[in-house]
Amino acid sequence: MELFTPIKRQRFKQMVERVLHVPGNYRGGILEMALVVDCRFSPGELKEALAELVRTLKQQSETFRNVRLNLVLWKPGEKIQSRVVPMSMLAMGDLADEMEGAEGELYADDLLSYLKLFQARAKLILVLSAGKVQVQDEQACRKACKPFLERKMIWLSVEKGNLEENLFNISLL
Repeated sequence: MELFTPIKRQRFKQMVERVLHVPGNYRGGILEMALVVDCRFSPGELKEALAELVRTLKQQSETFRNVRLNLVLWKPGEKIQSRVVPMSMLAMGDLADEMEGAEGELYADDLLSYLKLFQARAKLILVLSAGKVQVQDEQACRKACKPFLERKMIWLSVEKGNLEENLFNISLL
């Protein structure tokens, strides 16, 4: 599964630059970012997608050569888990085997409240989602996105091999 076409890769790079240059956001030094991975992907698809995502980010700029990466594992019906990992482990696919293909519905409400509490320090938040995500309480989602998350998040939704990329907007869920 190829994550990006050349045009989508360019659009993704532009979105990342836009997020990094939001007033009050990243200003040099070591970048702290969060990568949220939907564990509904099959391990093979996930391994390939993560490798391509890391490769694209590292090609984009020197900023991504030295990054504190918080990997957030988002599994249906389970507590959201987070840990710090080097980008090179994602590129090699060492972690994809641990993220088995889970089944079930995911809720944006849970993820956004978690990100607001535990990942608000990140300058860039990438969400790699395998399909549709449910919203239980749209008002709670909007509240969780204020004041910072909405400007820091890029949502990449892969459905049946097609990538949809959006600067996070709650109405797109």
